Amino acid sequence: MKCIINGDPFTFDTEVTIQDILDHLELDKKRVIAEHNQDLIQREDFANQIVREDDRLELLEFVGGG
Repeated sequence: MKCIINGDPFTFDTEVTIQDILDHLELDKKRVIAEHNQDLIQREDFANQIVREDDRLELLEFVGGG
């Protein structure tokens, strides 16, 4: 299954959830905003939102600092 994440192609063996992708990329869901096919997804829905063939996912991670 191919999808686009932040403009880059990714391939997974099966359909995955947004949470699966965050785990794969080692990103903390508390610090990420996700847009799936141009729809903003709530954090509590990451584990249920399935990413399918040719879907587009934009992930924005907030980083603190000063």
